[in-house]
Amino acid sequence: MGCGASKPEVREATAAQARSRPAEPQVPCLGLLDTHELVKELGRGGTGETFLYKDKQNNNELVAVKLIRRPLPKVIQANILREIMIQANLGEGHVNVINAKEALLTESHLALVMEYAACGSLTGYVANRWQSAQHSGLFLQEDEARYFFRQFIQAVEYCHTHFVAHRDLKLDNTLLDLTKPPMLKLCDFGFAKTWESNEEANMYTHIGTPVYMSPELINSRNGAKGYDGKQVDVWASGVLLIVMLLGTFPFDHIENPDPNTSEAHLEVWMQQIRTPWTDIPHIRNAVEKLSPECTDLLNKIFVINEKERITIAQIKEHPWYNVPLVPKYAEAERDIEARQRRVEQYIRHRDLNIGLINTRNKRLEQLVNAAAGPAVQLPHSRRAPLERIDLREEACRADAATLSNGPTLDALPDISEDGAEGTDASHAAGQRHSEAVANGGQ
Repeated sequence: MGCGASKPEVREATAAQARSRPAEPQVPCLGLLDTHELVKELGRGGTGETFLYKDKQNNNELVAVKLIRRPLPKVIQANILREIMIQANLGEGHVNVINAKEALLTESHLALVMEYAACGSLTGYVANRWQSAQHSGLFLQEDEARYFFRQFIQAVEYCHTHFVAHRDLKLDNTLLDLTKPPMLKLCDFGFAKTWESNEEANMYTHIGTPVYMSPELINSRNGAKGYDGKQVDVWASGVLLIVMLLGTFPFDHIENPDPNTSEAHLEVWMQQIRTPWTDIPHIRNAVEKLSPECTDLLNKIFVINEKERITIAQIKEHPWYNVPLVPKYAEAERDIEARQRRVEQYIRHRDLNIGLINTRNKRLEQLVNAAAGPAVQLPHSRRAPLERIDLREEACRADAATLSNGPTLDALPDISEDGAEGTDASHAAGQRHSEAVANGGQ
């Protein structure tokens, strides 16, 4: 905001190279000169560009900043607000989810400041194994893939526990830090959707990347039938596992390479409903490289009927998932688990004021509304943001104490998504947050 093709290659990395841009990005003055120093461009998505900055106010910490040019189109305002709120509410609770730090409004852009994962995406990590795959037949050996897959599933389960379906799980949205072996971090919640705790995770929007989309999600294009967002994430998890291992998608749109066309979606869907994944021509021989336990897990994931598909909880009980890791990965996993326990201990003992979280969310709503207005033309370009909101929970209390003394945004009409998925974003996010943390953030 797909990795593979008909032969074992990783298309996402190839596409990224094809879209390569100059090392020195040509960007306008963003009103951040006093607070941030531009390092380089990290990537571009459907709604904006992401850059690497040094945060001058925090010991030159490296941060990823997603910039969305003003004015925000009305069609994406609700999604942007939801993305920021979801990432703010999720990020501090799990080490395998990218942490959101700040939301900024400048003369020309809306900015989301996030934790920086210096090792890049899982796409590049897998693509770099091309040479070794020529000898072994696997891009990542099953033990290494299991090490990453366990972290991935833990992050997805955390999202679902907090009533969030990601709906765009893929290698591009899975980042790695610089530890060895790397720790995985889920990112980009631009397509994510929440639901209330007393509801089913039933959704209707046709959204995602075709090669990762489940049959029921692709089939939702006609809008006649909803789908379970949690089970959509399960299917995408299986695709990610296959790409880590084989460097190719189980279901692809070779004949219709543009993923934004209905023909591409149809091509993927026809493969899904007509042919078992193990019999797809471009993957049939590579499947023989997988262990029987791994194949069994994938068989249980790629079930057309979402009600019969394995769940995240059942994945965690599967024999392949629970094979002990070799010492190198086992030690790294223990370190990650220890870090997560410290996070959970903090969550259990913190003094969280839901009212302050709701106040923060209301300010975010106003910020996005303001960003929907035209870019501000000031006589002299500012060197600092017009408005900044610290998204971290420990900042909420300080923010609330200074609200009456600092600059505030004029209230504008609430943003809500049209159709069946519309909701009062700030109230719903705060309510879900209070329910989720009641059990220690679990």
